Amino acid sequence: MNKLIIAFLFVALYQGAWAQGTEGSPYSFYGIGDPNSSSFSNYKAMGEAQTALSEPAYINLKNSASFAGLRNPTFAIDFTMNWLNIESPSSSQNISSQYINGVSFGFPIGKRFGAAFSVGPYTRIGYDITSPQIDPILGNYNFTYAGEGGYNRATGGIGGMPIKNDENQLMLGVQANYYFGFSQTSRAVTDFVDDATVTSSKMINRTNIKDLAVDFGILYRRKLINKTWISAGLNFKPTTNISATNQQLSYTYRPSGLNDQIIDTVIESTEEGNVKLPNELSAGLAIQFDENWIISFDYTSTAWSELQLISTPVSLSNSNQIAAGFQYIANTDAVAKFLQSIRYRGGFKYENTRLNFGGTQLKSISGTAGLGIPIQKTKMLTTFNFGIEVGSRGQDGTTLVKENFTNLYIGLSMNPHKFDGWFRRSKYN
Repeated sequence: MNKLIIAFLFVALYQGAWAQGTEGSPYSFYGIGDPNSSSFSNYKAMGEAQTALSEPAYINLKNSASFAGLRNPTFAIDFTMNWLNIESPSSSQNISSQYINGVSFGFPIGKRFGAAFSVGPYTRIGYDITSPQIDPILGNYNFTYAGEGGYNRATGGIGGMPIKNDENQLMLGVQANYYFGFSQTSRAVTDFVDDATVTSSKMINRTNIKDLAVDFGILYRRKLINKTWISAGLNFKPTTNISATNQQLSYTYRPSGLNDQIIDTVIESTEEGNVKLPNELSAGLAIQFDENWIISFDYTSTAWSELQLISTPVSLSNSNQIAAGFQYIANTDAVAKFLQSIRYRGGFKYENTRLNFGGTQLKSISGTAGLGIPIQKTKMLTTFNFGIEVGSRGQDGTTLVKENFTNLYIGLSMNPHKFDGWFRRSKYN
């Protein structure tokens, strides 16, 4: 068992490091890149409809109030594989990427509190676009746009349960988010085929961020009848100014292998300022039947129109997302009955994205499915979580880029058995 876990972690870390290239969506060109969900595989398979959920052995980073419901120390790591088919008016392209989606650790504090810590990507940037140009004087040449990097988020939060009885549970939470990372974009005018004497030019823009922000959560659960519970959750991330440093470099050059042979530096500047991150509101409703069925619904709104880069507004629209999901397990106590202890999951997600072109706001729609497979014959309650998401974003590919995507999610969640002692002091030397 230990060898299996070590092998999984090694592969995930290797693939995550290898994936820091420029392969990604051309839509990551806009703003600070494509937003990356903090959901883990078990919730991604449910369409990320999780704001109203609090489970004793799973970490829900979308609502810090849920940490109060943790009953077991939990370690989780999540890995994403992405396949993307990009259809444009002039071509079609297939690309893929792999990366670590997040690492998290949570644990209960007494009977009414819980805490969780995590680190993972907040946005991802990766594109390399060439646009051919024709000029009556200069002839044929290219505009080349490239971007890499992304912003990361490290979090630490605590949830408490001021009301806890047989009929009602009220949970409150707060989470600190430390944002860090960089985005680097470039625009080059190059490849003057008809006149080799014309020098190429390039402008590089790099923004580094590092600062702290907070979000707040609330979750209420009420018992309806027998073992049936209904719950409602809310999480709010206020608008936040994040300290940033912007560096610009513009120069003329002649291409020379992998490096540019710089001829003259035109602009070189550094500016201190802020990146204004948008507020986000998530609301959810869920119902749990006899510990076997969970059905959940979510609505998330993000005010991307508020985004500013060093006091420069970015032309984006507010995004709105609705999601629905379910989970079914035949027998939560069936330790010896493997098939009955598998968690079956599915979901649906629809979003008006942050992207707007000529008054047309791009839509994204996808379906999800997955399994939670327990690893038995061990004292630890370890589960492998698998999920798949298939969907599309954009138009029909005749006027704007359309993306057809398939995401494979693989996660590992480890919980100690009740007789294990991760946090117990040894009684004997």
